[in-house]
Amino acid sequence: MKPLVAFFSLALMMQASVIWTAESDHRLHVPDGFVIEKVAGDPQIVFPMFAAFDDRGRLYVAESSGLDLYQELQAQTRRCRVRRLEDRDGDGKFESSQVFADQLVFPMGLCWRAGRLYVADSPDLVTYEDVDGDGRAERREVILTGFGHQDNGSLHGLVFGPDGLLYMTMGQPDGYRLRRPDGTNLTGRSGALIRCRPDGSDPEVLCRGFENLVEVVFTPQGEMIGTDNWFQKPVGGLRDALVDLAPGGLYPRLLEDEGTLHPVTGRPLPAISLFPAVALSGLARYEGGTWGDAFQGQLFSAQHNSRRVQRHELTRVGSTFASREFDFVTTDDPDFHPSDVLQDADGSLLVIDTGGWYVQHCPTGRIRNSRAPGGIYRVRQAGPAMRAGPDSSRPAASPGSRDLLAQQRALWELARREDPSSLQTLRQALEDPDGDMIATAARALALRRDTQCAGKLCQLLSASQPHVRRAAAEALARCARADALPALLDALTKQPDHFLEHALVHAVYRIATRQQLRAALAHPLPAVQRCALVLLDHHPHRAARSEDVVTRLGAADEALEETALSILLRHPEWAEDAQELLRRWLDAPALADVQRAALPGLIVAFQSQPAMQQLVGDKLREPEVPHDRRILLLRALGQCSLAQLPRSWIDGLAAAVGDSTASIQHAAVETAARLQIQQLDAVLIDLVENPDAPTPLRVEALGAVVVRHQILADSSFNLLVRLLDDGKNPLDRLAATEVLGRAELSDSQLTVTLSRAPADPLVWPQLLPAFRNSSSPELGFALVHRLLQLAESQIFRPSPSDVLATLRTYPQGVLDEAADLLDKLRHSTADQEARLAECESLARGGDVERGRMVFFGKEVACSACHRVGTDGGNVGPDLTRIGAVRSPRDLIESIVVPSSTFAQGYENYLVVTSDGRVASGVIASQSADTLVLHGASGKAQRFQKAHVEEMTRQAVSIMPDGLDRKLTSKQFQDLLTFLQSLK
Repeated sequence: MKPLVAFFSLALMMQASVIWTAESDHRLHVPDGFVIEKVAGDPQIVFPMFAAFDDRGRLYVAESSGLDLYQELQAQTRRCRVRRLEDRDGDGKFESSQVFADQLVFPMGLCWRAGRLYVADSPDLVTYEDVDGDGRAERREVILTGFGHQDNGSLHGLVFGPDGLLYMTMGQPDGYRLRRPDGTNLTGRSGALIRCRPDGSDPEVLCRGFENLVEVVFTPQGEMIGTDNWFQKPVGGLRDALVDLAPGGLYPRLLEDEGTLHPVTGRPLPAISLFPAVALSGLARYEGGTWGDAFQGQLFSAQHNSRRVQRHELTRVGSTFASREFDFVTTDDPDFHPSDVLQDADGSLLVIDTGGWYVQHCPTGRIRNSRAPGGIYRVRQAGPAMRAGPDSSRPAASPGSRDLLAQQRALWELARREDPSSLQTLRQALEDPDGDMIATAARALALRRDTQCAGKLCQLLSASQPHVRRAAAEALARCARADALPALLDALTKQPDHFLEHALVHAVYRIATRQQLRAALAHPLPAVQRCALVLLDHHPHRAARSEDVVTRLGAADEALEETALSILLRHPEWAEDAQELLRRWLDAPALADVQRAALPGLIVAFQSQPAMQQLVGDKLREPEVPHDRRILLLRALGQCSLAQLPRSWIDGLAAAVGDSTASIQHAAVETAARLQIQQLDAVLIDLVENPDAPTPLRVEALGAVVVRHQILADSSFNLLVRLLDDGKNPLDRLAATEVLGRAELSDSQLTVTLSRAPADPLVWPQLLPAFRNSSSPELGFALVHRLLQLAESQIFRPSPSDVLATLRTYPQGVLDEAADLLDKLRHSTADQEARLAECESLARGGDVERGRMVFFGKEVACSACHRVGTDGGNVGPDLTRIGAVRSPRDLIESIVVPSSTFAQGYENYLVVTSDGRVASGVIASQSADTLVLHGASGKAQRFQKAHVEEMTRQAVSIMPDGLDRKLTSKQFQDLLTFLQSLK
């Protein structure tokens, strides 16, 4: 899912003050030495999301309307508001609540500055002022506009930095189009960190490439750290991230962005820490003194899905950070969903719990849908000042740490001034013995674009502390003169870490001319060559030459070779060089890992070039080509998007289908099924009719042709039916079921199918469409009775609309007979709730290892679609860390009623094409021209978008209902225990 960023308010609330008595909440757990208590709740505040203090300690809270965030943003319905809460007697509870501003479109960020409340009100960034002091804002001003408003990636995360500038975050696909004073537009479609002046002028993009960057905090030195959701496609169950936000940085979720002209400085920047799908939200940096020095500078993040607040203990590693995570606020309550965390003036932390309204787009469950109103909690220390705890290795800060912070704040205050005299003080700070003071001064001077400090900054590129070198490089990107280039290139030769290397390359980008970059290509060290090659290939130069790239293919330095390969793939005009490279790779005795990984991409990038097409076709048929290379070629063809495959490729595929090597034959059939190539039907049918061929291969070949050969021969039908009641391999059964569901079966074949199909929830969702091809009353009555049996046993509960669509060709009497079935299906919610209640007792007490055996076993075939660690399929969400983000109740619901909610990116779509193909599945990938679906069995099908007549999101999950009924209570209990252990 694309995680929650900010959240918002209920429309019916009192404006008068309400007395609230704080209460300790025993559902919530905090470390020893701390207490947590509720300090505001319903009716003062309902569905609170983000919050901000003003300079008088009053708390402004954005409330949700409690409705569908996506729909409300898109429709611009303006049903949300901001409330102002006050603790008038200083006891830590908020006694007063009133509406400060209303008619807002999901305000997903707010902050206070100089008497004005800044609010994200997409498509606008606005300010509110209470002019007459009555507690309600009368003045609203739009200071910047042009932000997209499609989903929770819209404008959010407002915060003022130490430089006095206003920072904000964006996600994709919302994007932005912001007007500059000179009449040009600042545009982009990837998630980004943006900043502007307090009046909304001079907007600039600092870094980009995010799915959903949420909130940002600043170190005293000016480094930026943020929470980011969907930092990467889940790998090993890890998806979300705490990120070091480098100016000019590129992050991995959306690399190409036509609007933002940041160069690619190398590989995308990595995360500080990776997390499961916890939906990181609000972030705070602790700067209080009441909890002891050991807490100073630590971060606290609100994690919506995992129902917790975590503490992040940062340490410096090279020029960036590492983090250790410790739970700080935890609960088993499924209704607790923290969305923000912020520090109060007394050093306590406020935790904003948004409650239970956000069920449309996060996998928290629709059926329960408690509408819990949420609230605000305060975490404070129970006793005297203490260290961060026995699990912390962080030493206490020095007695002078607060003096250092004060000095750093003074430097930032100087940076915000316009008078020249302040520059001298900042330059002098570059000579300070403390590295943190130097780093602060460097970034402060960068804000002033002071070129006179460039010489000293160049010297600092050789400082002993990596974070000082990085600060100097970042400052040189804004302060440097052309004579700084030698120092920057020299620093690249000293094995900088990833973030320092990025800062150096970004500074070179800012000052180097094309001629200087071309000269740098002759440098003897690969790091400098790599920098020059990357920058020559990007804006504003676009001057990389094929010979620059080709001479570095096969370089001893792996990073230089990767850079050359990535540039080659972006230049279709270099097809001749790409063809020669592919020829060398295919003829080589062995391939390096980087070459093996790049080979499919090389073919895809140059797929439209005739010479490349011919080479691939020839090599497919050459027996001398090593088997591993031929398989790579076959897999590459399946990734291509050509509307018409070259004849040489089709001939090569045909030869591979008949190959005597099983692995080559399997890869060829899989590719043919994916691409749906009519010219291969004859060889695939021959394979289907070959009784000596492996059964799974015959079924896959049949699946590749059934769309065009829907009437099945008896031999083919018998092959499939045999697999229906063969419990040895559920994947083979599922593959056979998918083919039967797409075939045009005769009445006699349907009768046999009905009698042989087991009461298996994996079978019936795929099989039911086959019965739309008949009008036989006898068959119709038998089908209705069978469906009623399955529904009563909760094995299979199709939607009423699916039943009506299936029976539309049968006589009216069959439809009349289905009345009881339809009535049961329409009123199945009570059955589902009873089953959920029945299963809740199974959430504890199982055995992890037995549960692992259930997950990877054949009975329910969980691992056919889901991955845990390195094992399993990729059709459904990666479950490697599912126990960290889903409550036991959520896990039960996702198994018992899987269609109640969908994890984002795993929605089920029905596709109908102009040539009669019908398929359903999860979108595996898509480009401008092609769409690839993964069906329930994991088989991929490719579609040309030009031929797609209908694409509809289905209300029914690709994961079928009733899987829990295939298990004994003990098996289900063990499975739940195993899933909860995955953290």
